[in-house]
Amino acid sequence: MTLGKLLKIAVFVILAIVFVRRHFYYTDKKYDCSIQLLPSLTFEFSGGNAKRALRLLKYASLEDYKTICANVSRINLNVSCGGFGGGCYFDFITKNPESIDVSTSRSDLAWTAAVIVHETCHLLQYKDGRVFNEDECYKEDHRVIQKITEI
Repeated sequence: MTLGKLLKIAVFVILAIVFVRRHFYYTDKKYDCSIQLLPSLTFEFSGGNAKRALRLLKYASLEDYKTICANVSRINLNVSCGGFGGGCYFDFITKNPESIDVSTSRSDLAWTAAVIVHETCHLLQYKDGRVFNEDECYKEDHRVIQKITEI
């Protein structure tokens, strides 16, 4: 292989890594946060709305942000049992209890942030061995929306 071909391959590999890291991961080294974003081919390929919502939580509700970073390893951006503009937590069935589903690509950031907090609430209920309780998680997302709107 010539040096020119090796250089082209190296550039391609570097660009591919940068593309994947930019579009399919949310990372924050300060808070040891690394969340994989599964792209939605029909709604939001890049996960930009989820990333912006996570950043909003970082500044509006740091404790919720830290909880999400400590417990969520993957956000599936495809429509699932939560429907359009909602979320769902059922990945404990598929053996990935640290994954939440959030299909809010066309929603505003406050709503997306609230859905992420809501589904993380269900994830914590599962991890703690508690019964799924929608009322508890609705209180959490309402609290977050209030915090965000106070800014």
